[in-house]
Amino acid sequence: MKLTKILLWITYIGFVLSLIAFGAIGVFFLNKDFHIQEAEKSNLEGVTNKSVTSTFSLPLNLDVEYYLRIREGELLVNGYFLKIQKKLLTDSELHENLKKEADFPKKLEGDLYSMPESDTYVYVSIPFASIETSVIIMKCFFTLVFCFLCIAIFLMIKFLQNCTERKYFISENSVYLRSISYLALGYSLISYVSQWLISRSLSHSLQEFSPVDLKSTLEFDWNYLMVSLFLVLIAQVFSEGVKMKEEQDLTI
Repeated sequence: MKLTKILLWITYIGFVLSLIAFGAIGVFFLNKDFHIQEAEKSNLEGVTNKSVTSTFSLPLNLDVEYYLRIREGELLVNGYFLKIQKKLLTDSELHENLKKEADFPKKLEGDLYSMPESDTYVYVSIPFASIETSVIIMKCFFTLVFCFLCIAIFLMIKFLQNCTERKYFISENSVYLRSISYLALGYSLISYVSQWLISRSLSHSLQEFSPVDLKSTLEFDWNYLMVSLFLVLIAQVFSEGVKMKEEQDLTI
């Protein structure tokens, strides 16, 4: 009984902290201006030296990096680059050439060498319009996950409240647990779907620039699927307990 109350209070605190944390992150994320290139272009008049770097991450372990370099009045680079693992290149000849470059240390000067990196990447120049859809998908995914989390915590609170009142085997508890399991399963599905949509959008854009296969990076979150199945089993146990209790009450 005491343990249930402790868990209930922990859930209350977790719910409040989650609202605060996700609310703060959500406001920052949804209001963040990813398209900084136009803003930088408007401030270049009379600039002789400037350096700006910005990075944000996408699903599929992809990073988008923005670079602006002005040196002695000359614009060296002003654009977005998609950081991609070399192993995702579909052009086998290009892939082999890139691998050969990292097969041995390259002598720079004297006893100084550049060593091959453990994770090698290529940088693909890409317009912001090609990644804008991915950013929108990310924002939608974040919003759905926040809603799922709030609903799941609310249902857990209702479940624990019943337990503190010694209402264990009632139909509401099985409904709460089953609903939480559906939310966990839903998270796994929308996570995979968002990855698929982003890979499809970027792959279509990258066909114009370089041979890259992003679909091989799709990952399904099996952990939440297992949690969902586990909660379904527990919900079924409570459902059977409700039936046994009803039968016992009728017998008495």
